[in-house]
Amino acid sequence: MARRCHLQVAALPEPNEEASPRVGGGGRFVIATLDRAVRFARAWLAERYDAERIPGFVAAVAHQGTVVLNEAHGFADLEGKVPMTTGHVFRIASHSKTFTATAVMQLAEAGRLRIDDPAASYLPWLQGHRDGRWAHVTLRQLLSHGAGVVRDGLQSNFWHLERPFPDAERFVAEMRETDLVLDNNVKMKYSNYGYTVLGLVVEAVTGQPYNAFVADRVVAPLHLRHTYPDYRPGLAGEFATGYTRPVDGARLPIEHIGTGAMSAATGFCSTAEDLCAYFTAQMTGSGKLLSDEAKKEMQHAVWPSLTPGQPSNAEYGLGFQLRRSEDRKLFGHSGGFPGFITRTLADAAGGLVITALTNAVDGPAEAIALGIHRIIRYFEQHAPAPGARDWSALEGRYANLWGTMSVIAADGGLATATSAGWDPLSAMTKMEWVEDHTFRITECASGGSEGELTRFHPENGTLERSGTTSWPAEQWRRMLAGRTRISLQGR
Repeated sequence: MARRCHLQVAALPEPNEEASPRVGGGGRFVIATLDRAVRFARAWLAERYDAERIPGFVAAVAHQGTVVLNEAHGFADLEGKVPMTTGHVFRIASHSKTFTATAVMQLAEAGRLRIDDPAASYLPWLQGHRDGRWAHVTLRQLLSHGAGVVRDGLQSNFWHLERPFPDAERFVAEMRETDLVLDNNVKMKYSNYGYTVLGLVVEAVTGQPYNAFVADRVVAPLHLRHTYPDYRPGLAGEFATGYTRPVDGARLPIEHIGTGAMSAATGFCSTAEDLCAYFTAQMTGSGKLLSDEAKKEMQHAVWPSLTPGQPSNAEYGLGFQLRRSEDRKLFGHSGGFPGFITRTLADAAGGLVITALTNAVDGPAEAIALGIHRIIRYFEQHAPAPGARDWSALEGRYANLWGTMSVIAADGGLATATSAGWDPLSAMTKMEWVEDHTFRITECASGGSEGELTRFHPENGTLERSGTTSWPAEQWRRMLAGRTRISLQGR
């Protein structure tokens, strides 16, 4: 598949020492480090798109509310060969739960509900349910997926577009006949139906349709111009097309449909730039949407998110997924909808929001977002000290017949990384300066070239390691253009 790439990269702001702290502290030095990390991430994303067989994706990074990377690769529509752009809207699915949780907490702060009240106290149709446990299911338990509610009902083929998503009437009728699957307040059991109940609570308390309330109270105050509580046909021209996994070598486009009563769980649609603004607003200290106390409550772990046979690195709060990456605690959410996989990570300590939107059911959104976060943290943690010799002019991607490696100025010397799959910093090698543009390899894998020299040749941009030449990646690409085979040179 030919690569199509649309870039929208904002210039990094000049440091303002009186502003709120930036990643790792304020100042020009930190901004320069983030700028280098963003350049590395941009090149890595282009390389990964070339290596994958996916329709397209958009990835964005915001720092202290300023978008510093917003990049699109591939196609929004394969049949029409429509290039993906940063303006395309994606189905962000379970990101919707963060909007619903925000709406519930806004109502709690306004004194219009209490999150420790039973849901049945707001929904008369739940009162007297044949499963008496429903009487004890609280809004907090629904928010944290601790209510024991069935995940997607008993007939959930709307996920395959074999039936419509349920409207409110059908949903209520079904829930009246559906018992809890587990005892409430025992463990995390993810439930889209539980969040649909929360959407109906919002309607009951406010007297407004759920979609209208969240549009007025969450979307509009942040000026999210391309964020919608659900799909509607009039917006079709803004949307990327979603695709199946390959079937006999080809992907099938998937029709956009509305989510009915389930928009509170999975209906939302947005762009990467809007999601950066939204999750920045969810950070404490932003002064937006909710008080800091409410935000801390939502981003506090309630349940571990368990996978059998694997250690837990994930938890759930009130509407937010929580996890660790490198040395940082992150909050955010993933999303999976027919044709779309999405992921947003917010690093409050670093003032970072990273979002990845893909338009295929096997899209690597999680890997993209985590890879970008790892890149940024590496550049922060291994940045040369202020005043140290600056080798950043030698940074870049170098390629030859055997692959591509990235050169990074790190810890006063240089390091190289050879990405393997979606790990952007695998096979790390460290080098120390010897003289001129010559470095000695001081740390590498046993199969590498420890103790040997790496020489950079600024006159032609090449790199020589252990007698083998590598070229700047774009130059290597041009060298191969038009060739039909690789043959021995110079004979």
